[in-house]
Amino acid sequence: MSWRQIVPTLFTAVALLAGFFSMVASASGEFTLAAQLILLSLLLDGIDGTLARMLKGTSQVGAEFDTFVDLTSFGLAPALLLYELVLKDVGVIGLLMTSAIVISGTYRLSRFRVVDPYRGQRGYLGLPITNAAGWIAIFVIATQSDYIDQDWFCLTHGPMAAFFWTTTLLFILLQVSHVRYGKPTKNPMVFIPFSVLLILLFSKTPLIVVAAALLSVYAFIYGFISPIFYRQHLLVAAPETEEEEEEELSIHPP
Repeated sequence: MSWRQIVPTLFTAVALLAGFFSMVASASGEFTLAAQLILLSLLLDGIDGTLARMLKGTSQVGAEFDTFVDLTSFGLAPALLLYELVLKDVGVIGLLMTSAIVISGTYRLSRFRVVDPYRGQRGYLGLPITNAAGWIAIFVIATQSDYIDQDWFCLTHGPMAAFFWTTTLLFILLQVSHVRYGKPTKNPMVFIPFSVLLILLFSKTPLIVVAAALLSVYAFIYGFISPIFYRQHLLVAAPETEEEEEEELSIHPP
């Protein structure tokens, strides 16, 4: 393995450890820390692939390694976080919801490995697993902070809880759907402000509320609204490009 491959692989390894220790934190009742570690893994996940392409250090092993990071940090860690925080106290419904998060994420990643040879560089079939994971982590941090009235902004009761759980359920259904999504841009003009907002969620200031609100709006728009515009893009694409991508991404190839 050359140094060009070692550098991005180190970022991937740290992302994996962040997901693992997020689960450790959830089991210990450190819910804010667990959510922050999911977001740390999300940040690193956005960096390692970019580094690999910049350094010309991409490899099949690195791509597979990244998939296991996704499963740990964005499939298992959010499920355990919600289970320890809320779902373990609501009986069978909690078990079903936890199971749905795990199975949806695992199936999403399994299908991604089989049907997408471009590893998401040309868009996604189904909602990326990172969207729901980020959504869950953001809401947990917001509800656990001291800057929001927890009588109305919580995950156990009230309109906000209903909104959160309904949206989370729709997200995990969209993960295994055939809805087509574009790849979020890695343009520095977008990636840098996005990263700054994620970092603000690690602070102990009222800016947590602002960052959480902006990022949750982004996750909602990407999950429910962006496919409309991506579909329009596909409709105006050149016919040969459309046929090529359909063959590559379809789970029922001709």
